[in-house]
Amino acid sequence: MKKNRNLLITILVVLASGCSDMLDIKPTTFISDEAIWEDKNLINQFVANTYGSMLCGFNRCTAGYEQDWSMSWAGNLDAATDDFASVSDAPIYTQLNKDAITAQSCPFVEEIWNQEYKVIRKCNIIIERAPGVDERILSATEKRRVEAEARFLRAFCHFELARTFGKAPLIVKAQSLTDELQVAPSSFADIVKFVKEECDLYADNLPLSYSDDEAGHATKGAFLALKSRALLYLASPLNSADDSRKWADAAQAAQDVMDLDIYKLYKLTDTPYRSMAFDKTAANKEVIFERRFTFPEAPHNIHMMWSLDAVDAGSWNGLYPTQNLVDAYETVNGKLTTDPTNTMYNTQDPYTNRDARFYQSIIYNGSTWETHRMSMVTNTVDPSKNGSCKPQLGKARCGYGPKKFIEELDPSTNLYGGYAQSNNWPYIRYAEVLLNYAEAKNEELAAPDPSVYLAINEVRSRSGQPDLPSGLSKIEMRERIKNERRIELLLEEHRFYDLRRWKDGNVLAAPIMGMNIYDDNVTLRYEVSKVEDRIFNGTHYYLPIPLKEQEKNPLLKD
Repeated sequence: MKKNRNLLITILVVLASGCSDMLDIKPTTFISDEAIWEDKNLINQFVANTYGSMLCGFNRCTAGYEQDWSMSWAGNLDAATDDFASVSDAPIYTQLNKDAITAQSCPFVEEIWNQEYKVIRKCNIIIERAPGVDERILSATEKRRVEAEARFLRAFCHFELARTFGKAPLIVKAQSLTDELQVAPSSFADIVKFVKEECDLYADNLPLSYSDDEAGHATKGAFLALKSRALLYLASPLNSADDSRKWADAAQAAQDVMDLDIYKLYKLTDTPYRSMAFDKTAANKEVIFERRFTFPEAPHNIHMMWSLDAVDAGSWNGLYPTQNLVDAYETVNGKLTTDPTNTMYNTQDPYTNRDARFYQSIIYNGSTWETHRMSMVTNTVDPSKNGSCKPQLGKARCGYGPKKFIEELDPSTNLYGGYAQSNNWPYIRYAEVLLNYAEAKNEELAAPDPSVYLAINEVRSRSGQPDLPSGLSKIEMRERIKNERRIELLLEEHRFYDLRRWKDGNVLAAPIMGMNIYDDNVTLRYEVSKVEDRIFNGTHYYLPIPLKEQEKNPLLKD
């Protein structure tokens, strides 16, 4: 960037990053770009601001209720999967789930494109400027680290664009208005190649861990894990014909993360799966990379968007777990509810003896939430005894509410703004790496070997589920891995992309089911019923590039 040009930026680290207490300095003025690179604190703030600009499932569609209610509810991409139904007027419901999305129709698609490139632009500035910083300000080691952090974030954002849109321009320099801005998009394969090469060249410049005051910054393990994810997607049916070499590369990339021997599945409480999301201490060895939030400076309102209220029936709720999802939770004997030999599953007592992750993730009839016993029951004799969260629009639409990621609060003292929370968003955690390995290795081989079982069983054992039975075929193991990813990575926006990279259009088109519960004052009767039909014609495995971007850059048009 030319020295005679000044870029006015606002250092919004408190609002945007939450990467560390050290960096939480309130802005007082505008700072020129030259001044930033002459002051270590300002450099740190600029880097923290870059982290804080990243989208995640907690802050997607950040316009919020002040600008567009329907955008703020159900902003999490998993609303466009068979795991959840959403409010009827949310774009993710009316467009993605009805296969009606177009290049000009959906605001959150524009947000994904624009925000990823905002982060990429900041990364390119850091990559260009950091090496030239005076060593009295940053040591040679610090400069290499800062540059590597920016390269990781740049690779991360390019991959997010690739898996969302299938292609995207690779922008690897800080652009100005005088530059040629009409850049041809790179293919999915070329973007994955870029991610791999950046990882191979720069991951070693990142530390394995940080002190508490720098927690949240990219590590060597994060770069390797990103490479693992990218290569897994490249090998998947949407992007490749069946190619054992690509699956082998993906398996090896996951193995490289495992071989670091620094990550462990979180097991420190009686409810490890749920508690992991709220443990922000160094004891949590499962999280590899996360978007950090702080309270009250940089919280998120996920409680308002997702949770049920036992009194007013969750009028804020935007995501409703489906019966499709609930049926995916095994019973404690390791069998699926659809298995005719499963004597532990009773259709008229469906919530007993289930995988522990079910109880830590789903609010169901009879469960306790925020000091209340939740009732999803319709009384057929006395309507005054109806539950407050019967399955209907604006309430527990499918008969369930989400629990994972949401901190239980006292509704009497935490209204509206009091619902803000500050647990972190896990972009990458070790459970995903284990499942990446299991999937890639299974696809590489003619039949699963012991290492496949070892990886997936490690994930299952954390919730107390038994090991998978031996002797599974490649296809049988594939289906168990798919189900394990669904349960383990719930609400982390993996299923949205998993169903697409697997080309499971039949799942995306399947009807959404819910649970109705009727009480005749003697017994409860459980009836599964259809909530809505879904449409998927196979044309939107990738989302359309926003029309505004196509108009600015005709090279983006198909």
